[in-house]
Amino acid sequence: MSAVDPSSGLVKVRLQPENTETGWICDAAIAVGATVCYAPSELGSHVLIETVQGDGDNYIVVTRIFDAVSMPPAFSALGGAVLQAGQFGIKIADTEFVVSENGITVVGPLVIRGNLSVHGTISAQGDISTSGVSLEQHIHRGVQSGSSLSGTPVSE
Repeated sequence: MSAVDPSSGLVKVRLQPENTETGWICDAAIAVGATVCYAPSELGSHVLIETVQGDGDNYIVVTRIFDAVSMPPAFSALGGAVLQAGQFGIKIADTEFVVSENGITVVGPLVIRGNLSVHGTISAQGDISTSGVSLEQHIHRGVQSGSSLSGTPVSE
């Protein structure tokens, strides 16, 4: 991969063994249209290209490939192992998303914009807070002895 234009989904590739550069050609995507699954190619990545209808001047990128230069990454979510058959992973720097027979593991910050419904138990290591009120460190105002109710929890 010798050039990338993520805004248009186009790339330039150096064809081997002659090292000739293509013009701008379409980058590979898993899905385009109403549903999009696309990660722009990186400069230097190795790709498999195909000619369109046998035309030697008209190419498309089919997929990116692993080779001796670009090896499959290790995932900390898998104890430092690489993905195996039956597993799916996304890795960007230190952020990981791995689907395996054990479930889904996310390594790194997770932001959910919208509602979250959980049917089951939530377990956490560390404190949980909502609206600035800590589950471990909050206090209640208006506490009285007996069967009275206290006020709502507030931050310290």
